[in-house]
Amino acid sequence: MTEGTVTEPQYVQGLNAYLRTHGVTATVKTTGVGQDPVKVVEKCIDLRDSEESKGKEYAYDACICLVDADRHVHLEEACRRAEEEGILLLVSNLKFEVWLRWHKERKDGRLSSRELDTVVNKLGLVKGKRLVARFPFENVDTACSYASQVDPGLASGRRGPDPSSAMPILVDLMKGKEVV
Repeated sequence: MTEGTVTEPQYVQGLNAYLRTHGVTATVKTTGVGQDPVKVVEKCIDLRDSEESKGKEYAYDACICLVDADRHVHLEEACRRAEEEGILLLVSNLKFEVWLRWHKERKDGRLSSRELDTVVNKLGLVKGKRLVARFPFENVDTACSYASQVDPGLASGRRGPDPSSAMPILVDLMKGKEVV
């Protein structure tokens, strides 16, 4: 589940397609919810429980929610709820575009939401809310490395410093790596 309804689902699908060309065979179902983090977690729980009620006990290997820190007043509640339900809640601070930026440049200065939008547009990563056709997915490992440098405590259910992103956890899962 993603808070964003365009950029995040498009990114996850594009990353999945890129990883498949390198022998990774994850099956990913993305759903953009477009609301606050608690609603994203609740929607994820509903979808998981709905599948399980159909007799599909292990319909999903992992349930993951991608949310932005933004100025959400209920982020901590979403973190608690996700942990209680065994859902990975991956927070990008200030927002997902910081993760996109790290595919092209390694900078960690704090920016406003508007400034970050301007940067990712100028870097040629997005047009509006959509990823460009030739988004540099090949730089995902560099982005992961930088995210880990910026936030050594990177973990699910945690708001890291501004800027930060827990997206390397999803990348590792998609690559079939064990995530603790």
